Amino acid sequence: MAELTVADTGPASAKPVTIGTGGTESAATDRLLVRLGHQYAAVGRTMVGVGCAVLAPFTNPPVGTAVISMIAAAFVAWSAVYLVQMFREPRPWVWGTDLAIVMALCLASGSLEATAIISDQAGWVIGVASFTVVALQWHLRVGAAAAATALIVGSYLVGAAASPAPGWTEGVPMGVWMLVEAALSRLLWVLVRRGGRVADRVIAQQLADERGATLAAARRADQRSYWATLHDTSATTLLVVGLGEVRGGETWLRPQLERDLVALRAGAAPPDGDVDLAGCLRETVATSRTTADLQLGDPVRVPASVAAAIAGATAEVLENVRRHAGVDGAQVSLQARNGRVVVTVADDGQGFDPAEVPMTCRGLRWSVHERMEGAGGCARVDSAPSSGTVVHLKWPDWPKLDG
Repeated sequence: MAELTVADTGPASAKPVTIGTGGTESAATDRLLVRLGHQYAAVGRTMVGVGCAVLAPFTNPPVGTAVISMIAAAFVAWSAVYLVQMFREPRPWVWGTDLAIVMALCLASGSLEATAIISDQAGWVIGVASFTVVALQWHLRVGAAAAATALIVGSYLVGAAASPAPGWTEGVPMGVWMLVEAALSRLLWVLVRRGGRVADRVIAQQLADERGATLAAARRADQRSYWATLHDTSATTLLVVGLGEVRGGETWLRPQLERDLVALRAGAAPPDGDVDLAGCLRETVATSRTTADLQLGDPVRVPASVAAAIAGATAEVLENVRRHAGVDGAQVSLQARNGRVVVTVADDGQGFDPAEVPMTCRGLRWSVHERMEGAGGCARVDSAPSSGTVVHLKWPDWPKLDG
């Protein structure tokens, strides 16, 4: 499992995820949930606050309709500022100011609402205060949110005690209910954040697994490419020497050894850009010890990596013709159509059954099939005993080739 550590730098901060490999990636899910949570709480607080303030002039307040209308209008204006600021970037002064305003409303509730409404605990001030304690749980850490909730509840009880009736004792149930609301809101926020962190942990692990799989596949591809190069060069040359086919005076041996060394030193990476595949095949046939009748036609431009793969696979097929077919030559043709190419190497030799080729014979598997697959193509071998062999090297890989 990837190791994941979380560091909280503030109420609006995203939490960086540290993966065991040493990389650090942003916890995107947690960051998104934090932003949406802040916006949700701000919208809820604003909508409830504005709705309650609109009802304020109709509560028969002791201060009179004109005064309460001005207070309600000022509160609506502040709510608009609050919402805009919370959407831009939640800052401590925003919720701090909102907390102070709500506390002031709670303390003055006896003058802002009729006594009967306060007794029924159905006034507009309690509506504002009730949702504010809910919203604060989504904006502040646990300690700060608990302190802010206690201040609002205390202010409400003091305001209820200062009102002519019913007194602070009848305000206790609503104060307790606000505490319950705050606890439930905090629990919901904790569950939301926990879900985001779990999602980030799963995503981080998947990314780590994908990176590991990609690196492993790249290493295997490089290894197979190097094995194919080794098989096609020095291993083949040494096999020829080991089989006694070299007497010491062959003119081809020294140039072949030089080409082998160049190929091994150059590695598997071909040059960038496009090259002429027909020219590469001519060079391949020219350096092969198998005579080939070429039917190449016009130049065909393909990526250099593709040309290298096809040329290498063609060289291996021609070497197999020389060693196993029992004939002196083969036919090499190139067809190009609609951005697709196919190279065909055919001989009239003794042929073989491809299904009977043992796994220890890796020339076709490494140097032909895997080389073509690595370039995005494929190889097809058609052969049977006493019927010759035809090898199709296709790029890119597609199911059928007409003709």
